[in-house]
Amino acid sequence: MRNSKQRELVREIIKGRCDHPTAEMIYFSAREKNPTISLGTVYRNLKLLAEEKEIMTLETEDKRLHYDGDMSRHSHFICSKCGKIIDLFKPAPVPDELGELGITVSGEKCVYYGSCLECE
Repeated sequence: MRNSKQRELVREIIKGRCDHPTAEMIYFSAREKNPTISLGTVYRNLKLLAEEKEIMTLETEDKRLHYDGDMSRHSHFICSKCGKIIDLFKPAPVPDELGELGITVSGEKCVYYGSCLECE
């Protein structure tokens, strides 16, 4: 993937955040540094970064995509009521059943849904 100034800006913004922003949130942050960047450019670069596994996508139950720049092994909890996303840094072990089936795991994405304390 060829790097561009816009892609570097999008990468820098998402890697510097821990609040799982949407594309629109990233766009508004990017416009502070590059007023000419378009929302389409942000979306294209987020898609490329996700395809290259530099960032992770998370979909809330209302079908909104959020982005995570932390590629360390962790899971997520998404509140079904308010949409809050919480990082969980104690990931579940890979099930033995996968090894028994001869499957090699190269990555995982675990998302739990429910109600957060504020919504309960």
